[in-house]
Amino acid sequence: MLGTEPEIAANFIETGQVKAVFWPILNHGSPSVYSTITAVCVGQQDAKAFWDVHERLFENQEDLWDADRDYYVQTAVAAGVDQATFEACYDDPDTLSQVQKLDEIRRQWGVYSQPTFDVNGRTFSGAQPYDVFEEVLQAALSE
Repeated sequence: MLGTEPEIAANFIETGQVKAVFWPILNHGSPSVYSTITAVCVGQQDAKAFWDVHERLFENQEDLWDADRDYYVQTAVAAGVDQATFEACYDDPDTLSQVQKLDEIRRQWGVYSQPTFDVNGRTFSGAQPYDVFEEVLQAALSE
């Protein structure tokens, strides 16, 4: 969705017609876990910064295999959030538990690949062009 996200956001999310919800897929070990925790903790302070950090981590995923706590703190601070608040969230065992629980729920739903999209129960996987999203979202809005 990263390629189509700006257009979807402009035409559907920012207009209040659609809400985007992120569910983690923790299928790459520690990088998945700590990247998700970083995005979640950033998002608690600033919803827009969540998507900025999500995109930044995705674009730099080759760096995540060697990333340590400082890498994630620097990423969060670069997104403009308060460092102390971020670190408290990042270090909180409840945050890890929450992320793992969301991952467990998506597995129970049978979602194993990324990206996977669910629009009012219509699920589709893989990177999709904007036209696909527009068609699915317009259909859901007209129901």
